[in-house]
Amino acid sequence: MSDKKRGGFLEEASVRGYFAKPDGGPAPVVIVFMEIWGINDHMQAVCERLAAHGLAAFALDFYEGALFPTSDLEGAVGKLKSLGDQAIMESVGRAIGWLKGRKDVRGERLGAIGFCNGGRLTFLAASTYPNDIRAAVCFYGGGIDNPKDMLGRTSVLAGADRITAPLLLCYGAKDSSIGPDEHARIAETLSRAGKRYTMSVFPDVGHAFMDRNGQAEEAATKAGWRMTEHFFGAHLVGG
Repeated sequence: MSDKKRGGFLEEASVRGYFAKPDGGPAPVVIVFMEIWGINDHMQAVCERLAAHGLAAFALDFYEGALFPTSDLEGAVGKLKSLGDQAIMESVGRAIGWLKGRKDVRGERLGAIGFCNGGRLTFLAASTYPNDIRAAVCFYGGGIDNPKDMLGRTSVLAGADRITAPLLLCYGAKDSSIGPDEHARIAETLSRAGKRYTMSVFPDVGHAFMDRNGQAEEAATKAGWRMTEHFFGAHLVGG
């Protein structure tokens, strides 16, 4: 993968975020849902990785520039709670309209990917905008359905009936915040609703393995990206 930087921050039409595009003509585009820390280096790197793979990527900054270090969980959670799901989904709607109006991306081929809380928001966005989002990837989507969620988030699993996009859901088996019981509830709900999904559990890693160092995390990250690139290739590029 090239080290060339393809993106940067922009703000226009009431939409703010990190936007990266591949070389060449208009490409399918993926909305990137951040973790609770803001659009940090990891989220920017996700956009760059997607752009290097031939997909435009937009990390929506509904924090409006605020960033939190991982040591400030209280501050990040407070910021997230001050917004609420409805306001965030309204910003997603504005971003979708903005992307569909651009000539340099294929806004009709729209995907979504998210990490941790962003995985939950990806699931919620897929159910809120089922006519727009064509493929969704949720990495360790904390709070999709956890009655004991440590951040106090409400379940979004009831929206599964409305989802039309195929889903890829990836978890770490050693993730103490998302247990096998939650995997099972999500899988059962999606299966009963007749939805297309793939669930993959990586055996030797915990939460946030895509942003952690370690031999097991590196192997899971490589596998996770291979699955993601194949998934978007099938449902956005070739679908």
